[in-house]
Amino acid sequence: MSVRLDTIRYGAEEIIFYEFEAITPAAFPPVSAGAHVDIGLPGGGLRQYSLITPLCSQRRYVIAVKREEHGRGGSRWLHDSARVGQMFDLSPPRNQFEVAPGTSPVLLLAGGIGITPIYSMYEHVRASGRPVHLHYWCRSEKHGLFLEALSDRSDVTVHYAASAEESAGQFAAVVREVSRQTEIYCCGPQGMLDHLERLGEELNAARRIHMERFQAAPAAAPSNDAFEVTLARSGAQVQVAPGQTILDALRDAGADVMYSCEQGLCGACEVKVLEGRPDHRDTVCSAEEHDRRGTMIICCSSSQSANLVLDI
Repeated sequence: MSVRLDTIRYGAEEIIFYEFEAITPAAFPPVSAGAHVDIGLPGGGLRQYSLITPLCSQRRYVIAVKREEHGRGGSRWLHDSARVGQMFDLSPPRNQFEVAPGTSPVLLLAGGIGITPIYSMYEHVRASGRPVHLHYWCRSEKHGLFLEALSDRSDVTVHYAASAEESAGQFAAVVREVSRQTEIYCCGPQGMLDHLERLGEELNAARRIHMERFQAAPAAAPSNDAFEVTLARSGAQVQVAPGQTILDALRDAGADVMYSCEQGLCGACEVKVLEGRPDHRDTVCSAEEHDRRGTMIICCSSSQSANLVLDI
């Protein structure tokens, strides 16, 4: 959908808020805490950013972008070149990071710009009356988002740390103290997520841990074996060559499939698996969670079986 960039405003050191408004009478699709959108940038690039749902409405979507000097260039372009009044294409919101319904306590962990989905989730869970505690690590007060809104909340702890090493002990202590009923959601730098993953294994808590990553996992070696994909809705069969992704094979065959980041990050190409054994290689969610949901991400994942039957 086409939108107009209506407002650019300072958020924190190296972080800027971008507010997009609808240009037609139609309302924006509703958003849920943890959702993100794809933003089309000049040159054809797509980037994914979390929506700050407490600031969004039927006519306005709001994101916050941290300038990443050594990233893929999207944040640098937005910081340096985007201007008010410019038109952009936004995808409908997608949510792979939604708080699961229930009554168990929720622990929210955010590092740096990872506060954007976590802040939305915090406000959502708090409003529902469910027990929640948010721990937010940032470098200093001038690097923190939403600090004024969070300052008088007894269920929020803000930690200031100049490095991951400095915060590692605090982080581990927080995770180790929670009850076995607590669901844990985390978004932050790669080191924080890797640390949480190790703690989850150590505490036998992996099933209760949910993460959203900004970076793709290191590329897995491509499959050395060819396999076949059957598209259940049409009955078409597509051969996937060694080293080829399922997505590329389907596009070559003219199949109409959704995709976006092509790095196993955004979840746009998640499909239902009806038969076969996928080889999960994405960072959208764990292999265990994919198996529970009966899904796979076709832009990077492969197959352990000679045939996969997909609900396409």
